[in-house]
Amino acid sequence: LRPGAILEATRLVFTDRLAVGYTLASTALFGGLMAYIASIQQIVADAFHQPTRVPLVFAACAAPMAGAAFANSRIVGRFGLRQVGHAGLAAFLLVSAIHWGAAQSGSESLFLFVTLQGLAMIAFAFCSSNFSTLAMTNMEAIAGTASSVLGVTSSVGGALIGLTIGQAFNGTAVPFLMGMLLCGLGALTVVALTERGRLFEKLAIASQS
Repeated sequence: LRPGAILEATRLVFTDRLAVGYTLASTALFGGLMAYIASIQQIVADAFHQPTRVPLVFAACAAPMAGAAFANSRIVGRFGLRQVGHAGLAAFLLVSAIHWGAAQSGSESLFLFVTLQGLAMIAFAFCSSNFSTLAMTNMEAIAGTASSVLGVTSSVGGALIGLTIGQAFNGTAVPFLMGMLLCGLGALTVVALTERGRLFEKLAIASQS
């Protein structure tokens, strides 16, 4: 553990396009997850007036995400990191937009909320682990330091985003869902810039250096 070596490794992390881009995208998406954790009790109890169902709703939204994370380990080997990760991001954005629109109508039921939020969590699962792996593409020589730096960055950044969205609660699910939508748009923008518009392509690692 030499300070000079750690600082140099950290510098390499923050000067690599894939590492920075996919970490920022992961940070945005993790912000949406943290917003869900911060907001779900208020939404179920105050917006839908069913406080006793908070644990059930939380589990109903989390279980599909766990299943999708398990399925991802099998799907990604067949279709590739970029294809699965980018498709997951597109699905996350689409579901978030539909969900925000449903909430804006003012007639959304708790059942519809759980259904759409569960779908968003499934899409999130297909993004999160794949984006973390893509961020490590060029980091094999400093994998330990890079993983630590990128993990802390996305965790702290995501927590701050989630806190901001959670504080916007106004008695409805609309601010939370708008936050989810903005997180998805932010992640898509960063990924598109990182990949220079070449989404869903199987690209050689050397071309990303």
